[in-house]
Amino acid sequence: MSSHSTLTRRLALTQTAAAAALAQSAPPAKLGLIGNGNRGTAHLAAYLKMPEIKVNALSDLDSARMDSYNSKLGGGATKYVDWRELIRDKNIDIVAIATPNFLHPEMAIAALRAGKHVLLEKPIAINYQLAKQIEAEARKSGKIFAVGMQRRYRGIDAHVQQLVDNGIIGQVRFININEYRGDWSPKGWHYTDPKSGRTANWRFLKSSSGSTELEFSVHAFSQVVQLVKSPLARCLASGAIMHYKDHETRDVCEGLIDFANGVRFTYTFCLFAQGTPGRTVIVGDKGVLRYGEDGALLLDTPAAKGQTPPPLTGHSGELAEVLMYKEFLDAIRHNRPSALSAAAAIDAAKLAWAMEIATVENRIVTAKDFA
Repeated sequence: MSSHSTLTRRLALTQTAAAAALAQSAPPAKLGLIGNGNRGTAHLAAYLKMPEIKVNALSDLDSARMDSYNSKLGGGATKYVDWRELIRDKNIDIVAIATPNFLHPEMAIAALRAGKHVLLEKPIAINYQLAKQIEAEARKSGKIFAVGMQRRYRGIDAHVQQLVDNGIIGQVRFININEYRGDWSPKGWHYTDPKSGRTANWRFLKSSSGSTELEFSVHAFSQVVQLVKSPLARCLASGAIMHYKDHETRDVCEGLIDFANGVRFTYTFCLFAQGTPGRTVIVGDKGVLRYGEDGALLLDTPAAKGQTPPPLTGHSGELAEVLMYKEFLDAIRHNRPSALSAAAAIDAAKLAWAMEIATVENRIVTAKDFA
């Protein structure tokens, strides 16, 4: 059974009274966090709500950030400017990595080789070859490896997944997602590309982020591949830098993706549309689910439009990051693969890599590009 089809079931299981009792009886997991920036704050928020995790170490280039995190955690974490020292720390069993995308392979592989369980922020890597190296190392290590696609645990995403899995709209045939946002924070970490010598917010540069689709859109792509449950067949895409001329990464893009089972997915994104609500439409052969960031989830069937679908069950309503960590810890306790495995992360990232290749090389990308 695939990780995609079991995610909803596992989410419910990790929230049962039995799982809670087990978590309370077990000693706290000893964790070290690398990266105390924007995404690191979301991890910190989860730790503050989880007595089953004890943060024993922090690592960041910014000592002030580490001091801030450490004070919120009670001041007991060891601080390392060099992330390699954190990985060598014998008081750490789990390494969480919340650093810019280009750093993921080196850090994840080093942590796995040091005998640590690893939770790596998305995306798994900036290209397919590096991602496969991480996947192979995770398999070889025997440790639990997961990629932080936490949006799968949001209430709305879990609700949609449950409805689709329960067959309320029949077989999924077509998905359309439109996403909008404003530009990345100018306060983000600035990186100097060693090849070009250019210094900029790391999300502006292809060498450090990979692409806008890989940095941002991969969350939506993770939901799509979980719903479709079929490999990528082909991709057409287009995109450009239209507004932010100081970026190397696109600020608009659109893609048309076909899956092997015949499902078609269309996607559009704009990075200079601050405040505009996104929209998702999932079409099945028996009905349609539709929702936006500014509205409720609605169900259309031949019988009636705009219905309220059955409610979500088995979801505690906790922070997505908390639920993500609970699933990860449960995988460690039971020595089973995480639902957010390397394979699941690669399936989602393939859509972003395919859109990058299709746009830059002006061609159709197929499954053969990932052979």
